[in-house]
This record gives sequence, C-alpha cells and structure tokens, in this order.
Amino acid sequence: MKQLNRTEIEQNLVHDAIVQIRKQYEQVESEEVPQELLENKYYKEYEQLDKLELLKDQHIKYCTKRLLNIGYSILYLDVGQPWCIYWPLNALCILQEDVSKYEQKIIQYLEQCKIGGFGGGPYQIEHLAPTYSSLLTLFILASPSSLGLVDRKGLEKFFWSVQDPNERGSYLMHVNGEADMRAVYIVVIMVILLKLDPKLLDGCAEYIASCQTYEGGIGGVRYSEAHGGYTFCGFAALVCMRKAHYIDQEKLLYWLVNRQMENEGGFNGRTNKVVDACYSFWQGAIFNLLILSGYLNQQLMNVYELQKYIHICQSPTGGIFDKPSKSPDAYHTSYGLSGYSLSDNQFLNPIYNIPNKSIEFVRQFFQ
Repeated sequence: MKQLNRTEIEQNLVHDAIVQIRKQYEQVESEEVPQELLENKYYKEYEQLDKLELLKDQHIKYCTKRLLNIGYSILYLDVGQPWCIYWPLNALCILQEDVSKYEQKIIQYLEQCKIGGFGGGPYQIEHLAPTYSSLLTLFILASPSSLGLVDRKGLEKFFWSVQDPNERGSYLMHVNGEADMRAVYIVVIMVILLKLDPKLLDGCAEYIASCQTYEGGIGGVRYSEAHGGYTFCGFAALVCMRKAHYIDQEKLLYWLVNRQMENEGGFNGRTNKVVDACYSFWQGAIFNLLILSGYLNQQLMNVYELQKYIHICQSPTGGIFDKPSKSPDAYHTSYGLSGYSLSDNQFLNPIYNIPNKSIEFVRQFFQ
C-alpha cells in the first residue's frame, strides 16, 4: 500500500479533529464546533467514534477475511508471507475468537515455507523474521500437530549459521544478511523457550547492553539511534535471559515515558517523530517488561489514554491504521490490539506477544 507523507497543513487538520473527538470521549461540555472543523474531512470521518469502545465484531470480520484468503491474497508480500498469517491470527486470538478452525490450512501453508527455520514464502531461503512469525503462529495454535512442525535441530543449525562473524552476541537476519537487534531477540527467546543449545546465547546480553544509547533506548546496532521496535527487542531478550540489569533501566524508563504523546495518547517510536498505533505494543510492552524485571512495581504508562488513541485509529468497517488519514492493515491491527490488551497482565505475554496460555502449552510440550 502506497503511503504518502503528510504535509504540515494536513497534520494540523488531523490534530484538530483528534482534539475535538477527545472532548467527546471525556464527556466534557465542549464549545460549539467551528464551521471549518465541521468541514474537516478527518473530523467527519472519525466523528462517529465518539464512544470509548472497541469495535470487536468489525475487527473479527476484518481479520477473518484475511485468514480465509491464505495463499493468493498474501503473495504480494513476497518475502513476508508468514507475517500475513500471524498478524490476523494473533488479532483474532486477542479478540477471544476460536482460531483452531484455521489450523489445518495454516500448517499446510507453513509446511511449504519450512527448511529448518522458515522462509518468507515457499521455495525461499531461511530468514529469521518469517521464522519468528511462523513459530509464533504455530505456538498460538497450540496443538500437537502445530508444534510437531517445529524442527528444533533444524532451528539450532539455522541459528548457528547466522551468527554475526564480526560481533560476539550479534546475529544476522539470514546467511550473509544484515545484523540488527531483531535477530538477537528472535534467537534468544526461541533458544530459551524451545530449550536449544544455550551456547547460542553467549555474549548476547553484553552486545545488547552495548547498543543502549545516550537517550536510554536501544538501537538496531551499536552507535545507532534509539528506536521503539529495537528497544523492545533488546530489552525483551534481556528480560527473557534474566539479565535486565545489564542496561541502565532508569535511563530506559526516562526515554520511554517521553514516547507517550500528551495530545494523542499514543506512542511514537523515536524522539521528535509522530505517533503510530503499532508502537502501542512496541513501546507499551516495555513498561510490562520493566515490571517483569522487577524494576517497576506498577504500570506507569497511561493505559486509558493509549486505548483512546487506538479507538480513534479504528476503521468503522474493521481494522486499525497507524494514524488518522491512513487505511487499516493487518500489521497495525495486530499490534494495535496487542497494545490495547497490555493492561491484562494475565492474558498477553509481553515477551512473545501471544497469549500466556499458548506459551505455557509450548513449555510443557517441549519439556
């Protein structure tokens, strides 16, 4: 989907629309809506979202349609086809929808992508990103059939093959590919959950710590800018290894609390960037991870404000977009709903971004 950069005028129109709608959320008496705002296309489009509610039925229909079209409908993504299964599947799971009916079709498709790890589609090379989304999909299904597709020896071999030859504790996304924090995160959490060779973790905590920036967040590689997605990956890996203390958590928290924007209520991913619904999870989950690490004993993000922003980012016909003026997509629907559900600590696992019950099933299966 082609994305166009918004002009400053357009950003102001969106901001004005959000401010007016938020007054309706807060149920405070607001002044008469100015004529120019009534003519604002974004206000007209989102005015109907004047209640603090999640459009659950519409989102279920939106995600179901995407899962029912596995095959033809995801070919356009080329190297990321397993993601087009994971995103709507995880969203449906969060919405408490029964996903077992899709199990056979999903397993048959992912089997075509499997080598030891998984490729981005049939007949493609192993790559850590689709390996991650494929494994999470199989974990969500949480059945002997789905977990029977997990080749632990093949995964170990693949992980060893993508060790970064230039940095101890770093990993490449694929053989001879790029190194970034996503790769480290994927290897770490899968090694621990699937009980693979613990030597694969040697140096990982030290490498992650070396990527913490002066701001407090974590960059994709050493000496790069702090970024919400990479910060989540690095810190989630540390928490999973029980080595959160390897970084300065006070500095991390200071950076993190400044990512939730006062006007919108949602998170941005980097300093001086606009809000995006996907960071509802990437940034929001870090607060939960800080609680898991023992650094915090209470939730410090404003959950209510975050949920209000996600409501504004709902399409009336289902699906969630990154910000008003954009179209819904499966990616933002999945991570928007993941962020929305972070307030329920008993439901969503903040390290893996799938339900806790699925993680427990996987742990017992691979005992």
